[in-house]
Amino acid sequence: MKLFLRLGILSVSILGMMDAAYLTYEKLSRTLPPCISGFDCGSVLTSSWSSLFGVPLSFFGLVFYFITFIFAALHILEIDHITILNRKLHTHDIQLGLSIFGALFSGYLVFLMGVILQAWCLYCLGSAVACLVLFILNVMQWYLKRGTCSDLCSSPRSVVSALLYQYIFKPLFFLFDAEFVHVSMTTIGKTLGSWGVTRRLVSWMFAYANKTLIKTIDGIRFPNPVGLAAGFDYNAELCGILPSVGFGWHTIGTVTFRPYAGNAKPRLGRFPRSNALLVNKGFKSVGAQAIIQKLEHTTFTIPTGISIGSTNATYASLDDQIADIVSCFKLFLASTIKNAYYELNISCPNTVGGQPFTTAVRLKKLLVALKPLRIKKPVYIKMPIDLSQKESGALLKTASGFSFIKGIIFGNLTKDKKNPDVHPMDTVLWKKSRGNLSGKPTWNRSNTLIAYTKKHYGKRFTIIGTGGIFSGNDAQKKLVLGADLVQLITGMIYKGPQLIGEINHTLAQR
Repeated sequence: MKLFLRLGILSVSILGMMDAAYLTYEKLSRTLPPCISGFDCGSVLTSSWSSLFGVPLSFFGLVFYFITFIFAALHILEIDHITILNRKLHTHDIQLGLSIFGALFSGYLVFLMGVILQAWCLYCLGSAVACLVLFILNVMQWYLKRGTCSDLCSSPRSVVSALLYQYIFKPLFFLFDAEFVHVSMTTIGKTLGSWGVTRRLVSWMFAYANKTLIKTIDGIRFPNPVGLAAGFDYNAELCGILPSVGFGWHTIGTVTFRPYAGNAKPRLGRFPRSNALLVNKGFKSVGAQAIIQKLEHTTFTIPTGISIGSTNATYASLDDQIADIVSCFKLFLASTIKNAYYELNISCPNTVGGQPFTTAVRLKKLLVALKPLRIKKPVYIKMPIDLSQKESGALLKTASGFSFIKGIIFGNLTKDKKNPDVHPMDTVLWKKSRGNLSGKPTWNRSNTLIAYTKKHYGKRFTIIGTGGIFSGNDAQKKLVLGADLVQLITGMIYKGPQLIGEINHTLAQR
């Protein structure tokens, strides 16, 4: 494998040198290379962007590929260190740095072609592909040289994915509106999930499987304990692709009885200093009937649940709001959907009236109304995390009196603007914004409630931990505290889709 990578880097650098040398020659001789239909090499190669300080960009590319060739040759000769200014440097570290620079700069040039010039050069795209391949091969070489990555990666592919996401895709995504990016990624995910070949490719890139991760809980067989929480795939678009990303289970929704277009924009924002998302969707949903029509002929390959909440509207009474939730459950129970479980979401702080079922009296009234439905599939209650321990304990005690409630999820967004885990600058912004926070600001409170539930109701409830999971160690922490399963959303957005495989790899090793 090591020799294959070194020969691969050497070969690609030679091809890159040939491409760059040819373009440099054509540029200096003031001629244009032959092109093929669909490309406009001339517009690109004669533009003002094709030179830097009067020197053709292709010449800089030639220098880059030549240096890469030299280091590849050193590796083949088993020379892993060089000394510069009395400092010993690892050649594979230098080469990795070079490949990152090459991938980033070639990405910039592709952006120029596609957005600024709106013309494509066949030779320039070939160079961009060469830089991307060099980046991937160098990451894999670095991975093998350094050994295992512990919690950082489950494979060389994971390292490549993480670096691409952290240094290219995430900075690009974070330039745009968060909801626009979410909708775009959902559309891409839906498309990738529609084809067997793309599902297999995504699985090869991201997923990690190990028999030690399999859990059977409440009669449901989970391939691994890492699930996608409700709030991401709220309109059931991603059933085809999520297993390939590596998730062991998946919650759709939250779904409401009636459609709701969502709260006023902006509905999503980012607080990078706090590793948090500002969420204000307010149970955005196409409605139960539309979701049912979409899912009745869907075959799920991992356990999939339906999260149900009350339609975001003003109700004449609490009884009317309860009736709305009961009606939603009735629709799903009458359908032929093969979902594995239900989630009862009583904890969204972004709806009209806030969280009406987060007192023991009101929760009991809701559960009494649901009991006659004789729901046979497990129901997990998604709980708030900002209540006091006494208030949370009262909700747990109430839920424990209803046998169809099998588990508890801790928890939902935090609305506590005095939360010490929110960066002070983000707190100032938050006070001026609509919505509440996911991610790391929910971490400590979620963990406290998981441990409390395990201590007092560990034999009664399945415990699902969500909130602030950004690594395998984070997931392990929640499991150690008492969670049986874990969920995430925000960590994947900040760390990348390879995070799911990394978490499963860490859990398997532990």
